[in-house]
Amino acid sequence: MSAATKAATLSELQSLVADLQQANPAQSPVGQPSKLRRGPVVIAATAGLAVVIGGAIAWAVMSDTGSATNTTPAKPTAEAPHALASAPSTTAAAPSSDEVPAVVLAPPGQLHTADGMAGLIDAMRKRFGDTMGYELAISPDEAMLARPDPADDRLKLIYSYHGGWGDPSDSPKSDTDDLTDLAAFDLPAAVAALQAAPETLKIAPDDVSGSFIDIDHIADPNGPGALELLVKITTKSDTNGFIYLDAASNIKRVEYLS
Repeated sequence: MSAATKAATLSELQSLVADLQQANPAQSPVGQPSKLRRGPVVIAATAGLAVVIGGAIAWAVMSDTGSATNTTPAKPTAEAPHALASAPSTTAAAPSSDEVPAVVLAPPGQLHTADGMAGLIDAMRKRFGDTMGYELAISPDEAMLARPDPADDRLKLIYSYHGGWGDPSDSPKSDTDDLTDLAAFDLPAAVAALQAAPETLKIAPDDVSGSFIDIDHIADPNGPGALELLVKITTKSDTNGFIYLDAASNIKRVEYLS
């Protein structure tokens, strides 16, 4: 391929096709030097062959890697309460050997325990100076936090926690984003409700594939609104059950498997 793309005359291309069958070998003997001098036709022929070879290379690469996939991340809509509950997981990648490792807080342990959740709340205070935000979503080993963007009141900053707070990404702020104290709930009662959620939703413990708790302020048309906790349990068959709690972890509503 290198010889083909660098060829300047037709004679330099002959050796590349010498082993191919010819319709009339006597008419064009193999290895006979061309008498044509370099000109537009030669350049066009060389360019044409380069295009064919380039196409073959592209086909080979696509064959090895499979069909192309659009990797442009979709912008989260965040138009409804508990938007982070449906956001993708964001596990922090380990830094490469030539990067300076990030300074992170000590991990609080398993986040769906009383100690783990209390440690996460404490990590918020140490990192941000308070526990204010729009939403806090907690899985067993990581969390996501939405806070105001101090540089643009039309945006919010999404922080991921995986043993420490990572750098934020921004997202459009929605009408349902109300700044509130995300730690103003009965933590022990919330953990107890979370651990009892499979039984509440009539899901066998062996069928649970994932659990999630999302803390959000829910507006009330007739009042100031209040903190709401959403517990989500996912089964191995990829169905979900939901439990909605108030700040004292009293059950407001249960949505069985869907």
